Amino acid sequence: MAPKAKAAPKNLNPIIATSQQSRFHTETLDTTLEIDLKAVTISIGERELISSSHLRLKEGIRYGLVGRNGSGKSTLLTAISEKLIPGLSPSIRILLLSQVEDSARATEAQGESINVLQHVVKGDKERQAAVEELEALTKATESTSLRETQRIVYGLRLNVRRRELVEAKKVASRRSGARGKDARLEEIKAEENVRQAELLLEGVDTADIVPDIMNQALDMLQNIQVTLELLETSSTEARAATILSGLGFTQEMIDGPYTSLSGGWRSRCSLATSLLVHSDVLLLDEPSNFLDLEAIIWLEGFLSGQSRTLVLISHDQDFLNNVVEETIILRNKTLEYFEGTPAAFEVNERKKSKQLTSAQEVLDKKREHIEKSIQQGIASAKKTGDENRQRMVKSRQKKLDERWGAETSAKGTRFKLNRDMAGYFNSNRADVDKVVTEPRIKINIESPEKLRTTGDLIHFDAVEYRFPRAKKPFLEDITFTINQGGRCAFVGANGQGKSTLAKLIMGSLKPTKGNIVRHPLLKIGYFSQHSVEELSIASAVGPSDRDTPVTALSHFMDHFMAQGVSVVEQDARKCLGSFGLQGKIASDTPLAQLSGGQKVRLAIALIVFIPPPLLLLDEVTTHVDFPTIQALARALKTFTGAIIIITHDRWFSRVVIEGESLRHATFSDDADDSDDPSSSDEDGDESIPPGKTYRVGGGKLKLMEKGMAQYVAFVERKLARKKREEAKS
Repeated sequence: MAPKAKAAPKNLNPIIATSQQSRFHTETLDTTLEIDLKAVTISIGERELISSSHLRLKEGIRYGLVGRNGSGKSTLLTAISEKLIPGLSPSIRILLLSQVEDSARATEAQGESINVLQHVVKGDKERQAAVEELEALTKATESTSLRETQRIVYGLRLNVRRRELVEAKKVASRRSGARGKDARLEEIKAEENVRQAELLLEGVDTADIVPDIMNQALDMLQNIQVTLELLETSSTEARAATILSGLGFTQEMIDGPYTSLSGGWRSRCSLATSLLVHSDVLLLDEPSNFLDLEAIIWLEGFLSGQSRTLVLISHDQDFLNNVVEETIILRNKTLEYFEGTPAAFEVNERKKSKQLTSAQEVLDKKREHIEKSIQQGIASAKKTGDENRQRMVKSRQKKLDERWGAETSAKGTRFKLNRDMAGYFNSNRADVDKVVTEPRIKINIESPEKLRTTGDLIHFDAVEYRFPRAKKPFLEDITFTINQGGRCAFVGANGQGKSTLAKLIMGSLKPTKGNIVRHPLLKIGYFSQHSVEELSIASAVGPSDRDTPVTALSHFMDHFMAQGVSVVEQDARKCLGSFGLQGKIASDTPLAQLSGGQKVRLAIALIVFIPPPLLLLDEVTTHVDFPTIQALARALKTFTGAIIIITHDRWFSRVVIEGESLRHATFSDDADDSDDPSSSDEDGDESIPPGKTYRVGGGKLKLMEKGMAQYVAFVERKLARKKREEAKS
């Protein structure tokens, strides 16, 4: 029986994990850094997310974990990091980014006033404990009082026993059956060890001094010095500073107080700590969120140079493909493995699907031919009484009844019954395999009606914006034009003014100099960085006269009612349904319980229900999975209105703004897709001309003549130059 492991009981929906156990299996060995568990099942409450799957993480391999929103990717990482899955080696060090964030919140709660560098360094709890132990043992060995030395040694041993008790309680809470009984015995033993250590410490003032207590202290000091050397303590601060610099922190920010950082920069601090801390397995869930392209490209290089096992979840397709070596696919409650990047996996899936479809078509034609020959043989045999023809008919019918199916094995070799179908089967041939795929996400965005008058939608003429009481302008000499149906992308590092530019376009900020000319009929559909957060607030507040929770449908209706627009419920449901919010998800599920990706879809539905001539999308890809990003890109490619996007997603910008094919941007293969029915609507309206890409930086706006590729090259040169300067210093 598979033992069960449960999370803390205070969780209303605990993660329940089981796996197949064997005393002879490799997962029982403390020396291995690999994870190899059979029949892993993970559920939250009564909802099963992963069913009887093989969990395999090879040492030193960088994995990309992909799957739809809500499929259980983050839950799987949590189960691994907290060692909820029975069979995980107790000695393997596993670190999840969210654990670092929890540590950061604890530090903040203690009210510590430390700078950013110290905060990141203190996030390495193993190193911090070793440093504190070194300080205590140094004091013990330098003390002139042996009783004081004995007190310090006993105190440190008590700390060790308490840590052992905490770990024993964790193990006991996760196990049941015979293994659970053994774990509880270990917990009782650990409790007794703590009591004994407490008694020794309490009686240190009255007890006799241990003769070799100084030698014991010196031995402990030597051991902790070795531990600190293994943890590379001497270089910790230098490594932390390098990581922070790579993630975009200036020296002033590194030396400044942690409490002054915004939420986005604190998230970068948590990421820096996870990259700094020594671990055998590093689990990163959407680490590129809140990072600009410069930090993302730096992170790609850093992670690619890691020797530890890495599991990465990311919606940024380019980032994922540039880092990972192998792909784990979570779909239909099963973990599948592919030796290659997610893009290569998609290529392989498409080719495999095409090959199997062709094989099935050949088999169907062959069956049709045999069935026709059988009918002709039956007629001929009746007419002539030819026994040979009757035997031929029976032989062919038997082939159809008992030996019909795939004529090649899974390895592509000629099918052999005793080799390829060992065991019990209902026939002597297997059916042709079918590629297990999930239904493609579809998003429908209607195009706006053509404006009655010609003219550009918006024109910036030498616009300058200066914050109140600022000595220098934040943006200056900004000149660009968006015509009807035009497209452009604003790219650049965080804090350079992209969102400020969006507010100037919207009219919520007024320029201090220059002119902004808007088309008299211009209406803008604006998706801001805070659209999802605003929906979360709306779900918490809601109208005061509403007794039921706010849902996507009710919020949709209330939104347009507040604007004086009457919306028929059927039309509202149709619009929400086109964004994947159908039926009870729209009308019964509370808005607060929708995922981040579902809230993004609702926010877009609100701005396109009445199609505007201009869509302004600021970081619209942040909370959604890649299949949804693909669906959104496909919909935007057919949108005939104007589009402005602010993004760090290279793939999304190339497809939506520069008009690159979804297939070519996703897969770098030379497969012939001319006969692929799924590719017929892949590229949308090719008549829309490519848009422009502008880099915002240093208060200026510069056109990237070669689009996103030119901006990426600019960032890579900047990082290379920065690396050379750091090497010199």
